[in-house]
Amino acid sequence: MATLPLQSQMSLSTIYSSSPRHRLVEFGDGYIQRTPLGLHAKRRTVTVRHENLSVTDANTLIDFYENRHFLADEIDISSNALLRTGGKFYLESYDVEMADNDKRSITASMTEVFDL
Repeated sequence: MATLPLQSQMSLSTIYSSSPRHRLVEFGDGYIQRTPLGLHAKRRTVTVRHENLSVTDANTLIDFYENRHFLADEIDISSNALLRTGGKFYLESYDVEMADNDKRSITASMTEVFDL
């Protein structure tokens, strides 16, 4: 497991969402029974954005994400202003935008993973 670098530089446009997963059973009389789907039915997703990074910081973050893709390793995001509690996330994808020759913006999409 690796800790996400540059957490203090996360953008205000970073997005956190959580959608519960339920098994639904609908009965003929209109009653719907809901039960949690699996042990961890409330999995979080996060889209982390770092804006206006220097070339050095951007390369650090890109190398970090490339290594996570290669190793399929978890990313630890500690408790911060965005997340009420820390978590371990799996990197799904990341994008790099070049604002000019000296500034980069990087966006990464992640899904929470759990230890059993």
